[in-house]
Amino acid sequence: MLKPKILVGFSEKDYPNVLTFSRLGDCTFKKYNRNYLISNIKKFDIFIPHLFEKIDKELIDLSKSLKIIATPSTGSDHIDIEYLKEKNIKFISLNDDKEFINLITSTAEMNWLLILSCVRNLRLLIDRVQVDKSWLNTDIRGYELNNKKLGIIGYGRLGKMVAKYGKAFGMKVLAYDIDPKKYDKNIYPVKLSQLLKESDIISVNAKLNKTSFKLIDSDEVSLMKKGVILVNTARGEIINSQAISKGIDQNIISAVGLDVCGNEYQSSKLPEDVLVKRSFNDKRIIITPHAGGSTLDAHDKVFGKTTELIKLHLEMNGL
Repeated sequence: MLKPKILVGFSEKDYPNVLTFSRLGDCTFKKYNRNYLISNIKKFDIFIPHLFEKIDKELIDLSKSLKIIATPSTGSDHIDIEYLKEKNIKFISLNDDKEFINLITSTAEMNWLLILSCVRNLRLLIDRVQVDKSWLNTDIRGYELNNKKLGIIGYGRLGKMVAKYGKAFGMKVLAYDIDPKKYDKNIYPVKLSQLLKESDIISVNAKLNKTSFKLIDSDEVSLMKKGVILVNTARGEIINSQAISKGIDQNIISAVGLDVCGNEYQSSKLPEDVLVKRSFNDKRIIITPHAGGSTLDAHDKVFGKTTELIKLHLEMNGL
Protein backbone atom coordinates (compact mmCIF):
# COMPACT_ATOMS: atom_id res chain seq x y z
CA MET A 1 0.00 0.00 0.00
CA LEU A 2 1.84 3.11 -1.25
CA LYS A 3 1.23 6.10 1.00
CA PRO A 4 -2.23 5.07 2.28
CA LYS A 5 -4.99 7.61 2.72
CA ILE A 6 -5.87 7.80 6.41
CA LEU A 7 -8.91 9.32 8.10
CA VAL A 8 -8.14 10.32 11.69
CA GLY A 9 -11.22 11.26 13.74
CA PHE A 10 -9.35 13.78 15.89
CA SER A 11 -8.41 17.35 14.91
CA GLU A 12 -4.81 18.58 15.21
CA LYS A 13 -6.10 21.66 17.06
CA ASP A 14 -7.68 19.63 19.86
CA TYR A 15 -5.16 16.77 19.81
CA PRO A 16 -1.71 17.94 18.56
CA ASN A 17 -0.26 14.50 19.27
CA VAL A 18 -2.40 12.89 16.52
CA LEU A 19 0.17 14.20 14.05
CA THR A 20 2.08 10.99 14.79
CA PHE A 21 -0.25 9.25 12.30
CA SER A 22 1.29 11.36 9.51
CA ARG A 23 4.27 8.98 9.63
CA LEU A 24 2.03 6.32 8.10
CA GLY A 25 0.60 8.13 5.08
CA ASP A 26 -1.59 10.96 3.79
CA CYS A 27 -3.78 11.95 6.76
CA THR A 28 -7.07 13.81 6.95
CA PHE A 29 -7.63 14.98 10.53
CA LYS A 30 -11.31 15.64 11.16
CA LYS A 31 -13.84 15.26 13.95
CA TYR A 32 -16.36 13.89 11.48
CA ASN A 33 -20.08 13.21 11.80
CA ARG A 34 -22.07 10.41 10.21
CA ASN A 35 -22.96 12.42 7.09
CA TYR A 36 -19.27 13.04 6.44
CA LEU A 37 -18.51 9.33 6.74
CA ILE A 38 -21.34 8.34 4.42
CA SER A 39 -20.00 10.69 1.75
CA ASN A 40 -16.26 10.16 2.21
CA ILE A 41 -15.37 6.85 3.87
CA LYS A 42 -14.83 5.19 0.48
CA LYS A 43 -11.76 7.38 -0.09
CA PHE A 44 -9.70 5.98 2.79
CA ASP A 45 -7.47 2.96 3.27
CA ILE A 46 -7.02 3.32 7.04
CA PHE A 47 -9.51 4.72 9.54
CA ILE A 48 -8.81 5.84 13.14
CA PRO A 49 -12.31 6.55 14.55
CA HIS A 50 -13.32 8.67 17.51
CA LEU A 51 -15.87 7.43 20.06
CA PHE A 52 -18.84 9.58 19.11
CA GLU A 53 -20.24 7.65 16.16
CA LYS A 54 -21.22 4.03 15.60
CA ILE A 55 -19.20 2.28 12.90
CA ASP A 56 -21.89 -0.10 11.75
CA LYS A 57 -22.68 -2.34 8.78
CA GLU A 58 -23.95 0.56 6.65
CA LEU A 59 -20.69 2.51 6.98
CA ILE A 60 -18.52 -0.58 6.58
CA ASP A 61 -20.31 -1.46 3.33
CA LEU A 62 -19.47 2.02 2.02
CA SER A 63 -15.78 1.54 2.91
CA LYS A 64 -14.71 0.22 -0.49
CA SER A 65 -10.97 0.87 -0.03
CA LEU A 66 -10.68 0.29 3.70
CA LYS A 67 -7.99 -2.17 4.85
CA ILE A 68 -7.60 -1.23 8.53
CA ILE A 69 -9.70 0.26 11.33
CA ALA A 70 -7.56 1.07 14.37
CA THR A 71 -9.13 2.46 17.53
CA PRO A 72 -6.90 4.26 20.08
CA SER A 73 -8.99 2.75 22.89
CA THR A 74 -9.67 -0.53 24.63
CA GLY A 75 -13.45 -0.33 24.18
CA SER A 76 -14.85 -1.45 20.85
CA ASP A 77 -18.64 -1.55 21.29
CA HIS A 78 -18.90 1.43 18.89
CA ILE A 79 -17.54 -0.76 16.07
CA ASP A 80 -19.11 -3.83 14.43
CA ILE A 81 -16.02 -6.02 14.71
CA GLU A 82 -17.70 -9.20 13.47
CA TYR A 83 -18.75 -7.50 10.24
CA LEU A 84 -15.22 -6.15 9.77
CA LYS A 85 -14.04 -9.77 9.80
CA GLU A 86 -16.59 -10.70 7.15
CA LYS A 87 -15.34 -7.85 4.96
CA ASN A 88 -11.69 -8.83 5.60
CA ILE A 89 -10.89 -5.47 7.18
CA LYS A 90 -8.20 -5.65 9.88
CA PHE A 91 -9.28 -4.40 13.31
CA ILE A 92 -6.60 -3.02 15.64
CA SER A 93 -7.11 -1.83 19.23
CA LEU A 94 -5.00 -1.13 22.27
CA ASN A 95 -6.02 -4.55 23.57
CA ASP A 96 -3.44 -5.91 21.11
CA ASP A 97 -0.74 -4.88 23.61
CA LYS A 98 -1.77 -5.89 27.14
CA GLU A 99 1.47 -4.73 28.77
CA PHE A 100 1.05 -1.26 27.31
CA ILE A 101 -2.54 -0.69 28.46
CA ASN A 102 -1.58 -1.65 32.01
CA LEU A 103 0.42 1.60 32.04
CA ILE A 104 -2.66 3.74 31.28
CA THR A 105 -4.35 4.78 34.53
CA SER A 106 -6.53 7.69 33.39
CA THR A 107 -9.90 5.92 33.50
CA ALA A 108 -9.22 4.32 36.89
CA GLU A 109 -8.24 7.74 38.25
CA MET A 110 -11.47 9.27 36.90
CA ASN A 111 -13.35 6.38 38.50
CA TRP A 112 -11.82 7.28 41.87
CA LEU A 113 -12.56 10.96 41.36
CA LEU A 114 -16.25 10.11 40.87
CA ILE A 115 -16.24 7.95 44.01
CA LEU A 116 -14.76 10.77 46.08
CA SER A 117 -17.08 13.34 44.51
CA CYS A 118 -20.15 11.26 45.34
CA VAL A 119 -19.13 10.31 48.87
CA ARG A 120 -18.37 13.97 49.76
CA ASN A 121 -21.34 15.57 47.88
CA LEU A 122 -18.97 17.62 45.74
CA ARG A 123 -21.63 19.21 43.52
CA LEU A 124 -23.43 20.59 46.56
CA LEU A 125 -20.22 21.83 48.18
CA ILE A 126 -19.13 23.67 45.03
CA ASP A 127 -22.58 25.23 44.62
CA ARG A 128 -22.55 26.35 48.25
CA VAL A 129 -19.68 28.73 47.41
CA GLN A 130 -20.29 29.48 43.72
CA VAL A 131 -24.09 29.75 43.76
CA ASP A 132 -25.13 30.36 47.38
CA LYS A 133 -22.10 32.55 48.13
CA SER A 134 -22.03 30.91 51.56
CA TRP A 135 -19.43 29.23 53.78
CA LEU A 136 -21.95 27.04 55.63
CA ASN A 137 -21.18 23.31 55.45
CA THR A 138 -22.98 21.67 58.37
CA ASP A 139 -25.89 20.55 56.16
CA ILE A 140 -23.63 19.02 53.50
CA ARG A 141 -21.74 16.18 55.06
CA GLY A 142 -20.47 13.03 53.43
CA TYR A 143 -18.61 9.99 54.73
CA GLU A 144 -15.08 8.68 55.15
CA LEU A 145 -13.97 5.84 52.88
CA ASN A 146 -11.86 4.21 55.57
CA ASN A 147 -13.44 0.90 56.74
CA LYS A 148 -16.20 1.09 54.12
CA LYS A 149 -16.83 -1.75 51.67
CA LEU A 150 -16.04 -1.20 47.99
CA GLY A 151 -17.64 -3.63 45.55
CA ILE A 152 -16.02 -3.93 42.11
CA ILE A 153 -18.00 -5.47 39.26
CA GLY A 154 -15.55 -6.64 36.61
CA TYR A 155 -12.10 -7.42 37.97
CA GLY A 156 -9.99 -6.80 34.88
CA ARG A 157 -7.34 -4.17 34.24
CA LEU A 158 -9.34 -1.20 35.54
CA GLY A 159 -11.05 -3.12 38.32
CA LYS A 160 -7.65 -4.11 39.68
CA MET A 161 -6.46 -0.49 39.64
CA VAL A 162 -9.58 0.71 41.45
CA ALA A 163 -9.10 -2.07 44.03
CA LYS A 164 -5.59 -0.79 44.80
CA TYR A 165 -6.95 2.73 45.32
CA GLY A 166 -9.61 1.32 47.64
CA LYS A 167 -7.00 -0.56 49.66
CA ALA A 168 -4.91 2.63 49.93
CA PHE A 169 -7.95 4.38 51.45
CA GLY A 170 -8.42 1.63 54.03
CA MET A 171 -11.43 0.00 52.39
CA LYS A 172 -12.44 -3.65 52.36
CA VAL A 173 -12.65 -4.56 48.67
CA LEU A 174 -15.11 -7.10 47.31
CA ALA A 175 -15.02 -8.16 43.66
CA TYR A 176 -17.19 -10.10 41.23
CA ASP A 177 -16.06 -11.33 37.83
CA ILE A 178 -17.27 -14.11 35.51
CA ASP A 179 -13.65 -15.34 35.33
CA PRO A 180 -12.42 -16.50 38.78
CA LYS A 181 -8.85 -16.66 37.43
CA LYS A 182 -8.69 -12.87 37.64
CA TYR A 183 -9.00 -12.75 41.41
CA ASP A 184 -5.96 -11.89 43.54
CA LYS A 185 -5.03 -11.21 47.16
CA ASN A 186 -6.17 -7.56 47.03
CA ILE A 187 -9.86 -8.48 47.13
CA TYR A 188 -12.49 -10.78 48.60
CA PRO A 189 -14.12 -12.69 45.71
CA VAL A 190 -17.91 -12.85 46.10
CA LYS A 191 -21.05 -13.59 44.14
CA LEU A 192 -22.78 -10.61 42.57
CA SER A 193 -25.72 -10.85 44.97
CA GLN A 194 -23.42 -10.65 48.01
CA LEU A 195 -21.52 -7.71 46.52
CA LEU A 196 -24.77 -5.82 45.97
CA LYS A 197 -26.01 -6.52 49.51
CA GLU A 198 -22.82 -5.59 51.36
CA SER A 199 -21.11 -2.80 49.39
CA ASP A 200 -21.23 0.82 50.50
CA ILE A 201 -19.85 1.82 47.10
CA ILE A 202 -20.30 -0.15 43.88
CA SER A 203 -17.85 0.44 41.03
CA VAL A 204 -18.81 -0.90 37.59
CA ASN A 205 -15.67 -1.81 35.63
CA ALA A 206 -16.85 -4.71 33.45
CA LYS A 207 -16.58 -4.94 29.69
CA LEU A 208 -19.84 -4.65 27.76
CA ASN A 209 -20.84 -7.99 26.26
CA LYS A 210 -23.79 -10.39 26.19
CA THR A 211 -23.28 -11.37 29.83
CA SER A 212 -22.99 -7.80 31.14
CA PHE A 213 -25.74 -6.03 29.13
CA LYS A 214 -28.09 -4.46 31.73
CA LEU A 215 -26.32 -6.47 34.40
CA ILE A 216 -27.55 -3.93 36.96
CA ASP A 217 -31.35 -3.85 36.61
CA SER A 218 -34.32 -3.55 38.95
CA ASP A 219 -33.70 -6.90 40.67
CA GLU A 220 -30.09 -5.97 41.36
CA VAL A 221 -31.04 -2.52 42.68
CA SER A 222 -33.49 -4.15 45.08
CA LEU A 223 -30.59 -6.13 46.61
CA MET A 224 -28.41 -3.08 47.22
CA LYS A 225 -27.58 -1.77 50.66
CA LYS A 226 -29.60 1.34 51.53
CA GLY A 227 -27.54 4.47 50.91
CA VAL A 228 -25.19 2.84 48.40
CA ILE A 229 -23.15 4.91 45.93
CA LEU A 230 -22.93 3.64 42.34
CA VAL A 231 -20.12 4.62 39.94
CA ASN A 232 -19.83 3.51 36.32
CA THR A 233 -16.86 4.27 34.06
CA ALA A 234 -17.25 1.13 31.92
CA ARG A 235 -20.18 1.31 29.47
CA GLY A 236 -23.62 2.85 29.90
CA GLU A 237 -25.52 -0.22 28.75
CA ILE A 238 -24.26 -2.30 31.68
CA ILE A 239 -26.77 -0.54 33.92
CA ASN A 240 -30.47 0.13 33.39
CA SER A 241 -30.77 3.88 33.94
CA GLN A 242 -34.50 3.66 34.65
CA ALA A 243 -33.85 1.13 37.40
CA ILE A 244 -31.09 3.31 38.86
CA SER A 245 -33.36 6.37 38.82
CA LYS A 246 -36.06 4.40 40.62
CA GLY A 247 -33.45 3.28 43.15
CA ILE A 248 -32.68 6.93 43.88
CA ASP A 249 -36.40 7.63 44.38
CA GLN A 250 -36.61 4.72 46.82
CA ASN A 251 -33.62 6.06 48.79
CA ILE A 252 -31.67 2.87 48.06
CA ILE A 253 -29.06 4.71 45.98
CA SER A 254 -27.77 7.89 47.61
CA ALA A 255 -25.50 9.10 44.79
CA VAL A 256 -24.45 8.18 41.27
CA GLY A 257 -21.23 8.98 39.39
CA LEU A 258 -21.17 8.25 35.66
CA ASP A 259 -18.59 8.79 32.95
CA VAL A 260 -20.62 6.72 30.46
CA CYS A 261 -24.29 6.60 29.48
CA GLY A 262 -26.61 4.73 27.19
CA ASN A 263 -27.06 6.06 23.63
CA GLU A 264 -23.86 8.08 23.82
CA TYR A 265 -22.46 7.47 20.31
CA GLN A 266 -24.33 10.29 18.56
CA SER A 267 -21.81 12.83 17.28
CA SER A 268 -21.14 14.55 20.62
CA LYS A 269 -24.81 15.17 21.43
CA LEU A 270 -25.91 14.71 25.03
CA PRO A 271 -27.03 11.08 25.42
CA GLU A 272 -30.76 10.50 25.64
CA ASP A 273 -30.55 8.92 29.05
CA VAL A 274 -32.93 9.48 31.97
CA LEU A 275 -30.02 9.99 34.37
CA VAL A 276 -28.54 12.74 32.19
CA LYS A 277 -31.85 14.61 32.20
CA ARG A 278 -32.29 14.07 35.92
CA SER A 279 -28.77 15.32 36.68
CA PHE A 280 -29.72 18.85 35.57
CA ASN A 281 -31.70 19.26 38.79
CA ASP A 282 -30.57 16.41 41.03
CA LYS A 283 -27.18 17.16 42.60
CA ARG A 284 -26.83 13.55 43.77
CA ILE A 285 -25.99 12.62 40.19
CA ILE A 286 -22.56 13.50 38.78
CA ILE A 287 -22.03 12.87 35.06
CA THR A 288 -18.93 13.51 32.98
CA PRO A 289 -18.77 13.14 29.14
CA HIS A 290 -16.84 9.85 28.78
CA ALA A 291 -13.65 11.66 29.75
CA GLY A 292 -12.01 8.80 31.65
CA GLY A 293 -9.27 8.17 29.13
CA SER A 294 -9.10 11.78 28.00
CA THR A 295 -5.88 13.14 29.46
CA LEU A 296 -3.03 14.81 27.60
CA ASP A 297 -0.44 12.22 28.59
CA ALA A 298 -2.78 9.28 27.93
CA HIS A 299 -3.55 10.56 24.43
CA ASP A 300 0.14 11.01 23.74
CA LYS A 301 0.71 7.38 24.69
CA VAL A 302 -2.28 5.83 22.93
CA PHE A 303 -1.89 7.68 19.63
CA GLY A 304 1.77 6.69 19.56
CA LYS A 305 0.98 3.04 20.35
CA THR A 306 -1.83 2.88 17.77
CA THR A 307 0.59 4.23 15.17
CA GLU A 308 3.08 1.49 16.10
CA LEU A 309 0.43 -1.24 15.84
CA ILE A 310 -0.68 -0.06 12.40
CA LYS A 311 2.92 0.21 11.19
CA LEU A 312 3.65 -3.32 12.45
CA HIS A 313 0.62 -4.74 10.62
CA LEU A 314 1.59 -2.98 7.39
CA GLU A 315 5.15 -4.28 7.58
CA MET A 316 4.15 -7.84 8.46
CA ASN A 317 1.75 -7.99 5.54
CA GLY A 318 3.99 -6.24 3.02
CA LEU A 319 1.58 -3.33 2.61
